[in-house]
Amino acid sequence: MSILSKNTPFFVFLIVLGIRLQNALTIATFFQPDEYFQSLEIAANQRSGSSGYVTWEWHHALRSVLYPRIFQGVYSLVDVISNALELSPATTADLLVVGPKIMGAITAATGDIYTGLLARKIYGEEAGTHALLLSLFSAWNWFCSTRTFSNGLETTLTVMGMYYWPWKTYKLTDLTLATIFAAISFTVRPTNGLITWAIGPLILQQLPSFPQRLGAVFHIAFVSVLVLSLNALIDYNYYGRITFPFVEFYRMNVSQSISSFYGTSPWHYYYSQGLPLLLTGYLPLAFYSFCAGLNDPSSYSPTTHLTRLLGIVPIAFMTTQHKEVRFLYPLLPIFHVLIAGVGVPGLPKKGTKRWVMVAAILGINIPIAYYTGYVHQRGVVDVVNWLRQEHYSGGTKEVVSLGGARVGFLMPCHSTPFGSYMWDAAMKDGKPSAWFLTCEPPIGIPVEERHTYFDEADDFYYHPTDFLAKMFGRPPVNDDDEDGNELGGTMKWPDKLITFEGTAEIVQEYLNIGAKNARYVECKRFFNSHFHDDWRRDGDVIVWCLR
Repeated sequence: MSILSKNTPFFVFLIVLGIRLQNALTIATFFQPDEYFQSLEIAANQRSGSSGYVTWEWHHALRSVLYPRIFQGVYSLVDVISNALELSPATTADLLVVGPKIMGAITAATGDIYTGLLARKIYGEEAGTHALLLSLFSAWNWFCSTRTFSNGLETTLTVMGMYYWPWKTYKLTDLTLATIFAAISFTVRPTNGLITWAIGPLILQQLPSFPQRLGAVFHIAFVSVLVLSLNALIDYNYYGRITFPFVEFYRMNVSQSISSFYGTSPWHYYYSQGLPLLLTGYLPLAFYSFCAGLNDPSSYSPTTHLTRLLGIVPIAFMTTQHKEVRFLYPLLPIFHVLIAGVGVPGLPKKGTKRWVMVAAILGINIPIAYYTGYVHQRGVVDVVNWLRQEHYSGGTKEVVSLGGARVGFLMPCHSTPFGSYMWDAAMKDGKPSAWFLTCEPPIGIPVEERHTYFDEADDFYYHPTDFLAKMFGRPPVNDDDEDGNELGGTMKWPDKLITFEGTAEIVQEYLNIGAKNARYVECKRFFNSHFHDDWRRDGDVIVWCLR
């Protein structure tokens, strides 16, 4: 059976896009802060009158602005549509949240299709169908592919570039397209260069003469420099100076080890946790396919090169202290292609064994996709959606303000989406009016002295009541003046305080929560997770409103 024949890719793409739109518009959980703070928040900050949060990386030019510019274009399109149709501010805000999700669905669907096309190009039409289905039923893809991570675009660009790579026949046009996609993916995430370097020698093996090989190398270099130069112009427009973010990325994250400030993992992380999480129910079949690929008798076959790529890149990533499973995301479609071309043909051809294996894979992937996509860590997304909707419905009028910020998050930094989800709910009188505990890294501090470094979030969790007393003074009670001028502190108490249940336990006594004269009362609660590896994020998300 072949659903991805040579005559049907666009028709199949429309079907896959429908699936990914369902995926994108219904997914309701939180994964990592970069989903928002390295894309949507930067784009929101560039939108007129908005307050997206700009993290430290953007002040030091570690990131290319190319990816956020895509969402800036989405926001501009929403504004044009809103103005043309005279939509309400509430509807416009909802569309500003939905727009990037649609873009994520398009990116994910394109990656799915090219995964199938790459497998079809290397192994035939049946393998193309299997690779497409593997991509669609991947629990990790359902959980992550439609999110606004730069890793999602990186993954799609990677598999697109690999499709045009000269696997069997050399064509200059194909090499040009492959290089363009590889260069763009490098600008999106510089670590993607490892994939190109790992597979690059393939073209040299295919060309018979030295002049042809040298010409191919110069052609790749020329196209790459052209793409990087155009990207530098885009970044110049944002930063106001010529900069190459991949240089700063290396300098900060590798030579200065700033990335390790956000967590370190053991050397075996990518094998003990990363790949199992990435592959979920496909892990046994992926292991079998990889081993079979290592035993391929030909040193020049696509299977050999795919296997080498899948072996080399995780080893290279092992050298860094800060490790995350999503860093390996571009390898997932390559695994799907190898499984489709090598692993699936190794399954029993007929009988119950084949269907038992298929049922076992789906039986693992589907529950994981559902739990991670719709249950685990959904409260931190639900709460900002509620803040936005409550603001536009006029619910904030019930809050008695002391003149402080509209919203304050007593959570570990970047625990929720921010301005890109709240929009005007994060503003007051045309100015930003929402804050969270920050966690700026120890830039410029020698590695040997960083053990004494405390960011704002550390300071709060180390001495929570002292931190609150210094920042806000004593908690407001019903006997205070309405404006709260006698409370002390450097800031006024916000209209709403939001925290996790685990954190609430260490500050609710100081805030007099539950006391008759308390001004802060619990006004909303959202389920977030059944468990968490960080005690600060345990339990529900709680909203305390000032009354």
